[in-house]
Amino acid sequence: MYAAARRPTDREILREMDIHGLPWEKLHGGYFADPVIASFFVKKIIRIMKAFTPDVLVDLAGGTGYILNEVSKYHMNPDMRFVNIDLSGKQLSCNNNPTISNIRACISDFKRSAIDAHGKQFLFIMRSAFHYLGKDRIKPILEHLRSQMKKGEFFIHQSASFAFRKDVGCINSLYKQMETEKWYPTVRELRKLLEDAGWSIVSVYRAPSLPLSSDDLAVRYRLSKEVVMRIRKYMTGSFHEIENIFIKKPGGFCAYLHYYIYTCVAV
Repeated sequence: MYAAARRPTDREILREMDIHGLPWEKLHGGYFADPVIASFFVKKIIRIMKAFTPDVLVDLAGGTGYILNEVSKYHMNPDMRFVNIDLSGKQLSCNNNPTISNIRACISDFKRSAIDAHGKQFLFIMRSAFHYLGKDRIKPILEHLRSQMKKGEFFIHQSASFAFRKDVGCINSLYKQMETEKWYPTVRELRKLLEDAGWSIVSVYRAPSLPLSSDDLAVRYRLSKEVVMRIRKYMTGSFHEIENIFIKKPGGFCAYLHYYIYTCVAV
């Protein structure tokens, strides 16, 4: 699968394989395995589960299965099925919870029929994945995901997005300098994309920001010290410093991803 990777999603995942598996939970100060940080997302999921009692909880691009593990601790429905979908076998291999089923697939290829649960009510969740798709692919993939959901089913996702265009312009420029194909929208842009694909937005709620040190980014994107300093010079020359978006640090920089939790219902 990886040898033939051509899509932006596949290429980005292949590039990051060195940090998948156990290293993932320590990355960026342990952000993605911090129960306090995760609780902002998990509480939104539990609230919908209590109100609409789905039969199947599907985590799209669920990685190590951390969020599903956190949700499963609430023991709400003993018959609830948990399904973790991710393209990275190294991420899926970290899931040791026997109640969580793993499916190795890209979200752009996900089919509801891959889960043997005909006639059941699904709840879909996702954390920090849309930016992997790239600017040109997010619209058709959103449309594809909506086509796999029934009217009235919920989709809750924590996605990196920004309130102000100048901030998102800075972050997208940074990622371009790191030679990735990731792309970040404004909150307004992502709301429009979701609504056009067939969801109604129930709520948009701010989640904790993710600090990205240049040291961690250098490991993640295989950047030399010279490249890090070149990027810092370019970014400060083009955007200066923006508080809570991009700031200089001794020997490098720190950038911040802003996260929002979107609660959506298929219409």
